[in-house]
Amino acid sequence: MGGVGTVWDIGFYTLIRSFGIAHWPALSLSFGSGTLIGFFLTRYWVFRIETGPWKGQFLRFWMVIGLVYILNGLLMEGLYLLLPIGRWQGFMARTLAAAAILPVSFTLHRRVSFM
Repeated sequence: MGGVGTVWDIGFYTLIRSFGIAHWPALSLSFGSGTLIGFFLTRYWVFRIETGPWKGQFLRFWMVIGLVYILNGLLMEGLYLLLPIGRWQGFMARTLAAAAILPVSFTLHRRVSFM
């Protein structure tokens, strides 16, 4: 279910980059909105947490997301240097970075956010 937030993130990033918005602001908007979607879907469907206090989880989730955001952004900057310039460059960089960071993100959420 966290994949739904990721698909939203990648699609929204690609869309707003097509309007000329720079990498970091576009990533902030897409990543932030995808993260909100991801928190609730991950909490309820991936880790099956339906009751209990969510505020602490939400805070820990955002702490993990802060690290994941920085790793994604830096990885994407490197990918922009490696990928050919073209229409799909932003989409490819965002997709590859999200896939590369996925195991780190899942493990941190499992051990920190939703412990």
